[in-house]
Amino acid sequence: MSRKIFFLCLGEGILEKAFQGYNACIFAYGQTGSGKSFSMMGNAEQLGLIPRLCCALFKRISLEQNESQTFKVEVSYMEIYNEKVRDLLDPKGSRQSLKVREHKVLGPYVDGLSQLAVTSFEDIESLMSEGNKSRTVAATNMNEESSRSHAVFNIIITQTLYDLQSGNSGEKVSKVSLVDLAGSERVSKTGAAGERLKEGSNINKSLTTLGLVISSLADQAAGKGKNKFVPYRDSVLTWLLKDNLGGNSQTSMIATISPAADNYEETLSTLRYADRAKRIVNHAIVNEDPNAKVIRELREEVEKLREQLSQAEAMKAPELKEKLEESEKLIKELTVTWEEKLRKTEEIAQERQRQLESMGISLETSGIKVGDDKCYLVNLNADPALNELLVYYLKDHTRVGADTSQDIQLFGIGIQPEHCEIDIASDGDVTLTPKENARSCVNGALVCSTTQLWHGDRILWGNNHFFRINLPKRKRRDWLKDLERETGPPEHDLDATSEASSEPDYNYEFAQMEVIMKTLNSNDPVQNVVQVLEKQYLEEKRSALEEQRLMYERELEQLRQQLSPERQPQSSGPDRLAYSSQTAQQKVTQWAEERDELFRQSLAKLREQLVKANTLVREANFLAEEMSKLTDYQVTLQIPAANLSANRKRGAIVSEPAIQVRRKGKSTQVWTIEKLENKLIDMRDLYQEWKEKVPERLYGKRGDPFYEAQENHNLIGVANVFLECLFCDVKLQYAVPIISQQGEVAGRLHVEVMRVTGAVPERMVEDDSSENSSESGSLEVVKIKEATGLPLNLSNFVFCQYTFWDQCESTVAAPVVDPEVPSPQSKDAQYTVTFSHCKDYVVNVTEEFLEFISDGALAIEVWGHRCAGNGSSIWEVDSLHAKTRTLHDRWNEVTRRIEMWISILELNELGEYAAVELHQAKDVNTGGIFQLRQGHSRRVQVTVKPVQHSGTLPLMVEAILSVSIGCVTARSTKLQRGLDSYQEEDLNCVRERWSDALIKRREYLDEQIKKVKKTEDDMEREARLVEQWVGLTEERNAVLVPAPGSGIPGAPADWIPPPGMETHIPVLFLDLNATASWDSSVHDSIHLNRVTPQNERIYLIVKTTVQLSHPAAMELVLRKRIAANIYNKQSFTQSLKRRISLKNIFYSCGVTYEIVSNIPKATEEIEDRETLALMAARSENEGTSDGETYIEKYTRGVLQVENILSLERLRQAVTVKEALSTKARHLRRSISTPNVHNVSAPFHDVSQGLGGGT
Repeated sequence: MSRKIFFLCLGEGILEKAFQGYNACIFAYGQTGSGKSFSMMGNAEQLGLIPRLCCALFKRISLEQNESQTFKVEVSYMEIYNEKVRDLLDPKGSRQSLKVREHKVLGPYVDGLSQLAVTSFEDIESLMSEGNKSRTVAATNMNEESSRSHAVFNIIITQTLYDLQSGNSGEKVSKVSLVDLAGSERVSKTGAAGERLKEGSNINKSLTTLGLVISSLADQAAGKGKNKFVPYRDSVLTWLLKDNLGGNSQTSMIATISPAADNYEETLSTLRYADRAKRIVNHAIVNEDPNAKVIRELREEVEKLREQLSQAEAMKAPELKEKLEESEKLIKELTVTWEEKLRKTEEIAQERQRQLESMGISLETSGIKVGDDKCYLVNLNADPALNELLVYYLKDHTRVGADTSQDIQLFGIGIQPEHCEIDIASDGDVTLTPKENARSCVNGALVCSTTQLWHGDRILWGNNHFFRINLPKRKRRDWLKDLERETGPPEHDLDATSEASSEPDYNYEFAQMEVIMKTLNSNDPVQNVVQVLEKQYLEEKRSALEEQRLMYERELEQLRQQLSPERQPQSSGPDRLAYSSQTAQQKVTQWAEERDELFRQSLAKLREQLVKANTLVREANFLAEEMSKLTDYQVTLQIPAANLSANRKRGAIVSEPAIQVRRKGKSTQVWTIEKLENKLIDMRDLYQEWKEKVPERLYGKRGDPFYEAQENHNLIGVANVFLECLFCDVKLQYAVPIISQQGEVAGRLHVEVMRVTGAVPERMVEDDSSENSSESGSLEVVKIKEATGLPLNLSNFVFCQYTFWDQCESTVAAPVVDPEVPSPQSKDAQYTVTFSHCKDYVVNVTEEFLEFISDGALAIEVWGHRCAGNGSSIWEVDSLHAKTRTLHDRWNEVTRRIEMWISILELNELGEYAAVELHQAKDVNTGGIFQLRQGHSRRVQVTVKPVQHSGTLPLMVEAILSVSIGCVTARSTKLQRGLDSYQEEDLNCVRERWSDALIKRREYLDEQIKKVKKTEDDMEREARLVEQWVGLTEERNAVLVPAPGSGIPGAPADWIPPPGMETHIPVLFLDLNATASWDSSVHDSIHLNRVTPQNERIYLIVKTTVQLSHPAAMELVLRKRIAANIYNKQSFTQSLKRRISLKNIFYSCGVTYEIVSNIPKATEEIEDRETLALMAARSENEGTSDGETYIEKYTRGVLQVENILSLERLRQAVTVKEALSTKARHLRRSISTPNVHNVSAPFHDVSQGLGGGT
């Protein structure tokens, strides 16, 4: 739609109502960049609504004005930013905000707002241009975003009607308010929710309140709430527009939307906003003779106030005096004659021009349209309406600074009284010479000496004053010819120190990005993070593609085996295989492309966030340094809560920028970008009041925006409960690890999840109708029992929060508070919080739900508040987990125990195989002695099963592949010590690797602690390193002499084993039952063929090969030594003893193995994660002993979140399968014949044909 048609549809109707004496209002609502300002103001080629309306206004006045009808027009122009009102027509350009008052006669008004008389469209155009220039200067000085402010342009039209016959006159006064609202983009689009939403709420408070007011008025119009409260006074904007929104006004709303699909949610929100607004019904009336009535009422009130004041003089009532002065001031303003108003407007215009000229700003209405033969600067602004609006002509010698003696006066952060000088030589060369300690950047690069400027160069002064220089055309041509002679035709180079022409669009975004990218050099930690992410992504991509290729090759091999001649014609086999191969290749290619695209998008977003974060941090540090706040801000990285969930998209970058806030003597805080952005608004206001020397007792009341004295809740971490258990009819009871924002385990959350009623199929039946499938429901129960191992410094009022499936609102689980239980006082203690949360969820089983529980998880956020008195020392980051996390916790994650039980079965008189007895003996360490009858047929039964609550390594035994028995040995009970199943080669290997890792770590700590030259930061870090060194000493002692029951591999047993179980637990460094026949004659051993003497013990070794499916597909060999006694027939004495001790007869012996997958990762890290994060954030580029920088090590650790989640999925799956195994008790059996060909072998496989059967 063209601007002209737009005006005809909307503007003419509003103008007509204004001439009839009605109040009118137009406000534009929509997200930033959707065309609000363009619709309202337009540009030189296409005038917007406001210029067209003003032009039409004076055209109509010229047509209708005569002796019996005259018109007077007055205007005011104000800006509302952060709930403060500024007069844009104030000639002094005062930064002092104006007060909004409400008078019982006039209603809400702005005290001290300039209301200037105009007689033509040119006057309005000039005032708007100068007002926009003032708005640009103010916004640039304080680095405020104009897209976050509201602009209100008011036109007051006074019609005076004369009756020539009677000589009487009357007035009609109408007020037209034209409002350009701030951008309405939703905070949630940037991932902000919960606390972040509150942080950003002050910025958009006016829009939020406007929405509430419109909703309340719409409900009243619909008859839903006649007496419903309308919160007009909750924001300045709605307070001032009270009559326009719900009273005496004809109001129209312009809803601007974006066509981009990415802005779908914002577009929908805007349309809903407009839909509510159109339901409001206003009752506008003609304002006839309002001035006479108002003046009369004001004079009556003045007399009344004077009388009250005289009576209360003795009491000294300041309120009455203030009200009297206010009313007298209003009467004086209303009784000013038109001629006086015109004279005042002229004086203000002249004063404003002098003010702009003193600052070096050109008074041209259209700033960029200036002479081609002059050298000048134009401003660059993020708002297109304010971009290139200010023009500064350069003299032969131009001085730039904040002092009033400077030719170009700039104010704001980082601007020195004398900042720099620009000189134009006789040949037209332009040079810039910065002053000492005055920040000046040319094309993004910081300059410290005289630098030549070329046409189109971008200049940054201070923190946020961006300009572009324009040279005369002849100078451009001369320079271009010289350049072509020397280097050939010039090419466009973004990083060049000079540019050949002004044709490229060097806008504000380009100039800002240029500065950031030049600042982020190779030594910057954040830039290093991006490089590390790219490198790790390429490594992961290569390995992932290889895995995908191997997987598809396995599928193809299976397909070839299935294509037998009977089931598939030979002619179609190769074609089908070729097609499958092609399809597999396409899948790999498509998967790689999707992953690449997701990574590119997330990396671009990370870069964008880093640019924004660095910009905000630079400004915050400027302000803190200027005001001596002793606070330092740095950009760091952390993992947002959404990325700690298993439901996030794979392949995207895990981390996001965050702001680390450090103040001496206080604990370090971590803010989000949104929080710093909101705090900066208060910092700027505080800085301005400080510059204007406002007494500290006045501006100090608002609190310190540089550092939060009272922090809100902090996220301890996220616990992910995988919901695959809902497919099974078992309860998942599990201690879920709580993953912190540094990618570490910060405690465990004990939960229960189970399906109570209903069925959850693995997939929906295709024949079911959608109606039936939607009715099938299932009842799920979620219980939260307790949180253990929490960091003490965040253990004050811990609560959990989660959203189950399609629930609209989050569920909050509060802790059980017991006042009789004192909180722990030790700084390094770990805390346990008890919950009593149980909630039922009725879910409709759909395809989407099945897909969610197959791949997704219930992400439970655990929040805590910082405990008073547990703050850290100077410049120390508070620990996210207790420093004394035990070695047991570390090893528990990488270990698991399994039991192997062995029974021997013999053929009895009934023709059945029955287990032989196992007799206990003190000299036998294998668990007992099997009593075997000479010459009987036998079988060996082996049972392998994991031990409950013996570690969290996701170990799953899938099948027993083979059972062998051999190594027959006879030992004398009197002369020789009994044998057992010990095999400690793996334990020695574990201890060697562990010891090597600790030695490297100790060498590193010794080197860091003994540094001769130490900075202040190193001194503060040294205390933490000493604590780690002391803990390291204790850990080294645990390597060789682990405490009993400590959970460390090789620790002495402090348990009472069940009968038949060996006491010692062998270590294997990385519930099945199998029965195999055993013909002992094939061993050709005399010890097995004859009766065993009383003073002898026969030992054999049973070797079992089992197949593991988790944590990796592999074969594991388990050995168990057994003792046997061969007898011919029981004597009468032995038979009698057996009958007497019938209750104490055992039939199997066993051994418990401790499986260790690897050395704990925390043991191999040179420093704990907190100090690594500090080193990374301090730009420490020093390499460690293995060649990696601190930032690389920290980033690599943070990126392990995906590995933690994958491992957790396995652990929980193993827990579910163990629960199913316990419930079902499936036994696997297989019988085979001995291998007679291996008679001479020391070991004999007795499981031919076993095949993992049961």
